Amino acid sequence: MAAHVASESSVKAELEQVYDGPAAKKSDSNAELLQLHRDGVPFVMPMRRGIDPTAPGFDPEDFLDLLAEDVMYIQHEKLREILEVQANVEYLQRHGLNGRTDVESFRKCVPVVSYGDLEDEIMRLVNGEKNPILSVDPIISFNFSSGTTGGKPKFIPSTARAFENYMFIQVYVKALYRRDFPGYKDGKALSLAFAGKQMDTPAGIKAGAMSTNYFRGPRFRDRVKDPNEEYCVPDEVILCNDTNQGMYCHLLCALAQAPAIVKVYGTFAASIVAAVRALQKQWPEIVEDIRTGTLNKKITEPEMRVAVEKMLQPNPDLASRIEKECSKEDWEGIIPRLFPKARFVACVISGSMLQYAPALKHFSGHLSMISPVYAACECAFIGLNPNMKCAPEDITYMLWPETAYYEFIPLDDDGVEQFDDGENLKLLEACDLEVGKQYELVITNVIGLYRYRIGDVIRVKSFRKTAPVYEFVRRKNVILSVHTDKTDEEELQAVVNKASELLAGTAMELSDYTSTVDVTSLPGRYVIFWEMTSSR
Repeated sequence: MAAHVASESSVKAELEQVYDGPAAKKSDSNAELLQLHRDGVPFVMPMRRGIDPTAPGFDPEDFLDLLAEDVMYIQHEKLREILEVQANVEYLQRHGLNGRTDVESFRKCVPVVSYGDLEDEIMRLVNGEKNPILSVDPIISFNFSSGTTGGKPKFIPSTARAFENYMFIQVYVKALYRRDFPGYKDGKALSLAFAGKQMDTPAGIKAGAMSTNYFRGPRFRDRVKDPNEEYCVPDEVILCNDTNQGMYCHLLCALAQAPAIVKVYGTFAASIVAAVRALQKQWPEIVEDIRTGTLNKKITEPEMRVAVEKMLQPNPDLASRIEKECSKEDWEGIIPRLFPKARFVACVISGSMLQYAPALKHFSGHLSMISPVYAACECAFIGLNPNMKCAPEDITYMLWPETAYYEFIPLDDDGVEQFDDGENLKLLEACDLEVGKQYELVITNVIGLYRYRIGDVIRVKSFRKTAPVYEFVRRKNVILSVHTDKTDEEELQAVVNKASELLAGTAMELSDYTSTVDVTSLPGRYVIFWEMTSSR
């Protein structure tokens, strides 16, 4: 999930374009829609009804119930919509779908694929071919997916149509913020956003991380700015080319406006922990900049330097307060100590990011650590966490049925794929899932990925009416092996968590780890490298 924060006014403007008119005029009450469905009136997908989550009295729980009432109806409608729009694309024609939009024909004709199976088609797009190969929609950018294939990046096409889902869920998350964190809009955001670099493709279309394409694209540049929900840094900081200089300026600008900061965002838990670690090393310089209203000479990027200098004013009193807190030996709760009006810290904490939860909790003190959504560059939003205040280890997500059509490959207790009676992978729909079982996600979406394995493994924890509620477990194939054994990401994390208990009562804490296998000895062994830091 990208660490950018779109203002509600910006999101609402996008929604008005999506729904071809003011969203508020098209709004129906959630309760009314739900009752219509219960009365047997044909159900229309809530997002297509122009429901406005910014409207007074919007009830997030009522809306989730509306989504969860009949997930499979929404899922089949979503698939029908995708197949109608993309009926004439080369890929679906090649597999003999011939314009059919029913679930049975789709699952019979279209194969389950991974990136390697689509690489030829995608590279034709990257190289500039204009034919509707995977989608009829123009490509606006290529997002880099995690991992590589043959050492080369994975290019995931992105289209304007996909942005509809993205914008609606952005504003829906803000409705949850309003419910759970009153006053979250009464100030600015420390959002650790870094644009990163794009690359050119032969097609003349930019490629980069999903967040990079946003920050370096027109939607960020031309956004409607809300002074109560803006970044605490000028855009030049986000767009800088030097990450270290950018981090310094993020911290400086946030601390210079410390009384106004009400929320802290990062892409991952690791991002926020890294920011605090950077502050531990650089706070004396930052304090001096705030005290004098000047910018350290080590900031050399011209545009960023000019922009940051414009906002700095001498503030000796604030500098002294920051110095007092940072000079203390114990940094427990340092985030709310420096930003007393902060309501929460938001980032991805699930999956492999759980290893950073203890350090993040140490620095966050009493603040809630929230992981609002489950996302991937192949499908901007897959699930939403309605229980914002739960502990990191209890984070679950409700499947969001309107963003894609989902299928699930069941895995046995050893993480091995299950097959039908023949040699075909067994695939289930959302209604077929069982609590306690693990599944690999397969998606079909509006950008032209059909029955595509994104490589994420989830575990179903419960159901909300007909909607699966699940936890993210791991990335598939992230495995160590020294012989016939296989140790996956989840098991490795459990071992590290248990071993780190030995640090209790010491002045040291585990800040990060990595692992490898050593097969030079007999028997082979796993080697885990720990990065240790002082907990004081």
